[in-house]
Amino acid sequence: MAVFKAAQALDMAMKIEENGEAFYEAAADKSDDTEVAALFRDLAARERAHYEVFERMAQGVEPAPKPTREGEIGDFVSFVEAALDRAVFAGPDKALRLAEQAADRDTALRAAMGLEKDTLLFYYDLREMVSDADRDAISDIIGEEKQHLRRLANLVQ
Repeated sequence: MAVFKAAQALDMAMKIEENGEAFYEAAADKSDDTEVAALFRDLAARERAHYEVFERMAQGVEPAPKPTREGEIGDFVSFVEAALDRAVFAGPDKALRLAEQAADRDTALRAAMGLEKDTLLFYYDLREMVSDADRDAISDIIGEEKQHLRRLANLVQ
């Protein structure tokens, strides 16, 4: 049994995809390497497409429950959201700072690989929280994220 609802997990997934898109766009703009910049722009577009898939899924699930007590800090959802806020892909500001810190090709590629690995871990759990009908779509996105990781790894020197 899931500890929190699919709607909450899908909301987090959409945030991850937004932040991934922000990272890849900023890293592409910063990159002097045309091959890396092109890859990052393509990955940004794919993150946007993933966001749209999750957005469609969210329209078909039961809305997230409201907290039963005002100021409920210790519940698991708050914990997961706080952890997500500190994750590598957390927040567009953090994604932009990470892109700014990627001073060279190798650093940018390795940062992107770390982001993709964190995303994969989250999506494996997410797949278990959604309806049977949506699991295939999550599996497809997991497959794409794995391709992102392989593409990035192939460029690391």
